[in-house]
Amino acid sequence: MIALYKLNKTLEAIVTQILHEHGLQPSYFHSKKSIIVYMVNPLVLITPSPYVNEVHSFSIPIVPLSIHLSDFEKAIHKHDLHEKNPLIVVSAEEKKWLDTENHLKDHNRLDICLREHVNLSNPKKNISFLVPSWENNLPITKQTKEHVYFVNPSMDSVISAIRQAIHLIGVTSGIFKEKYQVQAIVDSAHDGLIAVDRQGKITLTNDNAKKYLGLEGEVVGRNIKEYIPHSDMLRVLQTGKKEIGDVAKILDRQYIINRYPVVLNNTVVGAVSNFKEITDLQRMEMKLRKKLHENGLDAKYRLNDIVGEVQEIDEAKEQAKIFARTDATVLITGESGTGKELFAQGIHLQSNRAIGPFVAVNCAAFSESLLESELFGYEEGSFTGARKGGKQGLFELAHGGTLFLDEIGEMPLQIQAHLLRVLQERSIRRIGGERTIPVNVRIIAATNSNIEDEIGNKQFRTDLYYRLNVLSLDLPPLRKRLDDIPLLTYHFIDQFNEQHRKQIEKVEEDLFSILKDYHWPGNIRELRNVLERIVLLQQGPAISAKDASFFYPKLRKSRSQTTAGIATIKENERELIQESLQNSESRAEAAKSLGIDRSTLWRKIKEYKL
Repeated sequence: MIALYKLNKTLEAIVTQILHEHGLQPSYFHSKKSIIVYMVNPLVLITPSPYVNEVHSFSIPIVPLSIHLSDFEKAIHKHDLHEKNPLIVVSAEEKKWLDTENHLKDHNRLDICLREHVNLSNPKKNISFLVPSWENNLPITKQTKEHVYFVNPSMDSVISAIRQAIHLIGVTSGIFKEKYQVQAIVDSAHDGLIAVDRQGKITLTNDNAKKYLGLEGEVVGRNIKEYIPHSDMLRVLQTGKKEIGDVAKILDRQYIINRYPVVLNNTVVGAVSNFKEITDLQRMEMKLRKKLHENGLDAKYRLNDIVGEVQEIDEAKEQAKIFARTDATVLITGESGTGKELFAQGIHLQSNRAIGPFVAVNCAAFSESLLESELFGYEEGSFTGARKGGKQGLFELAHGGTLFLDEIGEMPLQIQAHLLRVLQERSIRRIGGERTIPVNVRIIAATNSNIEDEIGNKQFRTDLYYRLNVLSLDLPPLRKRLDDIPLLTYHFIDQFNEQHRKQIEKVEEDLFSILKDYHWPGNIRELRNVLERIVLLQQGPAISAKDASFFYPKLRKSRSQTTAGIATIKENERELIQESLQNSESRAEAAKSLGIDRSTLWRKIKEYKL
């Protein structure tokens, strides 16, 4: 395609007519922005020589349309300006070539001046100005209009430019196709790419390179030293040696950089560099790991997804957000069904490991030998039935992410010793293997048992406990957050409506009263199960206390157990205080042995009439 850029209407008409005679239809442009849209096609631009620099950065073939000294001489003769002091007013580029022509003349040299040195709004008398016809932005007034004469290039110049443009279209069509294919490949690369020629001028780049290096605007054609004064690519241009795997800091970020010389006929004619942010490499590694092991390596629940508004649960969520900012080990305690894994997932997704895998394992669900192989993996042939090629353990799968060890209190002592070594050395050894494999894993452990009691019973290692209990998070049971039951109820009903295609829209208050009157030993998990049964059996749009009739026997039993439990606690407390008083020489000593102060002991003595 031949395009005309910033030609006046007279010249456009002339050029268009000639091109039509050769079966060609030109395009017309008057701004750089409009050219960009068509640059994916083979394009040759015809433009007046003063505008060549405007479009030079596009790296497309440009045919300058020039005006010659003879064109101005013809205008002087045509308008009989010999006695009117003719002055040629042109751009710097045009003046350079017109001066050359002028110096070659033997006589009758013409006066040539730069347009910025002439005041056309207030000209001197008896001066006539000759300007190229494309200078349509000159400050010409009515007063000066009669002194200004616009000059077109000769027909020979126009035809010569058109012939050159037609020739270039045929020559450059293949080159253009190859160039934009290369640019498309460069732009699609995840790496930053930048190429320079022998002089260090940038010849090719992509958006990633501009982003990483902090470059703005059009950079092709500029010297790389303008942006990076001591660029290492200059060294490659000098030595001709490639540099692989260099680590450098650019704009406070770490990058891995490769640099290659471009050699033609045993001569270095340029250099190419590709670079990637190290965190991008780590992110790609995490995505690849998760893709290879899609089942069970994703956390789903964020801390904001956890339902509850009572103070205890709000404080737990806020504490978990603080824990997420660190890489320290977390021990989550709480009764079964209180949402320990939800909090573990939330901490993971709010941490800087969120892109990495989240691997969960229940330590109570495996035998000792099976748990060891699950956690640490094994080499081929290490035991009967071992998988060919061996198997990665959960520590390896969790590399770069989080390993959630649920029911840590049930972990066998032998496995506890292995886990302690991993926490200390940050590496694992597969069963039957000799090599150590470094792992970068954050541990979040959870238990519903009292580990300190387990330590007293010699069922849990003290040193491992203190390794795990760097940050501790205790989750409240449901009986201590009964005010959250309405929120939890509607949350679960929304899930069940979608899962079981139900349309329950309302929950009567009498059902909430019943649910709040139960002590919920199974916590939120038990509440969910009760609500799911109610929803499955309900046919209408609302549920109430009468729909929970199956729940009444459990509720009555809970009430009786609670009453009996209170009585038993009181009785045990009375006996304990009585025994302590008998075995102590004073009430102060008895209070100390009971772990209470003397005023509390005195109140209990009066309460139990001891």
